[in-house]
Amino acid sequence: MFTLDRTPLPEIAGDRLQYPFSAMEIGDSLHINDFRKAESARVSAIQYTKRHRLDWKFSMRKFRDGWRIFRIR
Repeated sequence: MFTLDRTPLPEIAGDRLQYPFSAMEIGDSLHINDFRKAESARVSAIQYTKRHRLDWKFSMRKFRDGWRIFRIR
């Protein structure tokens, strides 16, 4: 027969990336190696601030080891 297991399914975000914008303070940064992913994260940061009506600013800078997205305000 069958055995019933009542453990809940783990939450899976799928292919969707989730960035920790809510936990970021001024001066914190995200490091991303790939330019296309970094650009996507930058746009996501802008959308996050608009969606939550925050007066935050983000900046993206190139470093030797990749790209960094800083919260500057």
